[in-house]
Amino acid sequence: MLSKRLFQMMLFAYPREFRLEYGPEMTQVFRDCYRDTESHGLLTATDFWLRITLDVIRTAAVERWTTLMKGSETMNNLKRDVIGVIACVAIIGVALFLLGYLRTHATGSILLLGFALDAIVVAGVISNLVIFLLRRATRFATFRTALRTLLIVHGALLLVAILIGIRVGGISFPLVFLSYVVSFAFWLTIHWFWSQTKTSPEPAA
Repeated sequence: MLSKRLFQMMLFAYPREFRLEYGPEMTQVFRDCYRDTESHGLLTATDFWLRITLDVIRTAAVERWTTLMKGSETMNNLKRDVIGVIACVAIIGVALFLLGYLRTHATGSILLLGFALDAIVVAGVISNLVIFLLRRATRFATFRTALRTLLIVHGALLLVAILIGIRVGGISFPLVFLSYVVSFAFWLTIHWFWSQTKTSPEPAA
């Protein structure tokens, strides 16, 4: 019992998650091996304890380092996500400012720009929110997730805009369609450049 307790104390050298998952199994293996050496005298028991101690020192250091690297990667990914969210919010904020300016100084030559900014704001808010949630909840590749989400959201919003235009009237359908194409191309370009900043390989979708 004393030997078992000493070994269990040595297990605290390992990370908590590793200890909870493998601790009972390692303790059982230790007990089985210790019984075999106990009957062979003090010298064999001393050699056994020496090998156990060296093995714990070596493997515990490796597991601690692995856990530290995982934590560092998680923090880096979190920081990257936060920066991405801030960048998207800043882009949408600028688009809203320009949209407000154009609504008070609208001319025929910049009408398309106003429609495009409107699409960029609406589609940008919805698309980027969905992309962020998918990235946090899944392990899908960043750019593929963005591409599929942008296609679905822009297609759905374009359909809604067309249906509203049919009922209300007075809406230029080519202009609305072109504005959502511009918005899709804009956000897809942003997400492509963002995906290129990731140094580690991405998981498959």
